[in-house]
Amino acid sequence: MENSHLMILALTDGKAGHETQTKGILTLLNNGNQYEVQWLKTYKVSKLTKHILKAFLPIVSPKWALGFYLDTVQLQLLQSDCALLVSAGGETLLPNALLKKYFQQQGKATKNVIATSLRGIPACYFDAVFTIDDKYKNQKPFIYYPIAPNKQLTFQLEHRVQQAKQNLDCMEQKVLIILIGADTKTSKIGTSYEWIEWIKYLARNYPDWKILISTSRRTPEDFEKDLQQAFTGNPQIALTLVNHGQQCDIADYIYAADLIICSPESTSMISEALVSEKKVLIPVFKSSVFDKELENYLAKFERERWLSKVYIDKMADLIGVVEKITPQKHRMNLLDQFKNI
Repeated sequence: MENSHLMILALTDGKAGHETQTKGILTLLNNGNQYEVQWLKTYKVSKLTKHILKAFLPIVSPKWALGFYLDTVQLQLLQSDCALLVSAGGETLLPNALLKKYFQQQGKATKNVIATSLRGIPACYFDAVFTIDDKYKNQKPFIYYPIAPNKQLTFQLEHRVQQAKQNLDCMEQKVLIILIGADTKTSKIGTSYEWIEWIKYLARNYPDWKILISTSRRTPEDFEKDLQQAFTGNPQIALTLVNHGQQCDIADYIYAADLIICSPESTSMISEALVSEKKVLIPVFKSSVFDKELENYLAKFERERWLSKVYIDKMADLIGVVEKITPQKHRMNLLDQFKNI
């Protein structure tokens, strides 16, 4: 689109998973750094308020309605020219649509983009709706791609890879990243014993690789303690145990990786790894259980050879499995999808 204005308003409901998608879309729409980006944190409103605003969306005063979502200082930004509105997540649906309506009433050619299911709001309130649901493929205003843009998306990938390897002091080494989440109500990622035995196998068979392991906020502390007992003091393996107060730069981990092993339920982390154009392995242990939704999610990417499941009880040739994975230039594919907004 033509750069007739110089500002993007990015809405956030404060949820990290939504913000990472918004940042990815901003990277696509602002890849030439031609816009100033202003973030607006929206207030959470009651279900009743949302129901009323949604019901009267065609006739409600957008400036009045936006008072439920934005404070006085934020509302002053509405006096500026705005080229694009961008957000992700259901809590930003109404304020995104209301802002578009407000700028329209001011005679401004503002376009709006959102990444979420529409929850009953007509698609005509948005210029672009990003979705990973293939039933909306080639249906305007929907933009379909199997992986959501996220904060790992960059158009300086080679530079970020080199910088990450330098930050982690592994310029001359192959780097294996292992990202471990936790069981969900319907899926199981494997026991700590199974993970530990496999990691020991990897360390023995690939002694020249640096192995960096990070847990997540959801990982049980007992699981972390088992990892700590097994690997503390091993110079080949670096542990980041999040619930033990340890931190690492996950972005550096992902960019530096020559291979990423990820527990299956961490779909957001898998997306970040894929968008970074890395090879991804999903371990399947004897005790692993994947629900149907997760199985379908992984199968979609397996068919494209963007990742691969590896069945640990068979101790398959890891390198042979990895060689069959073919990462795509997702940044360019996504840029192509967003170019006509």
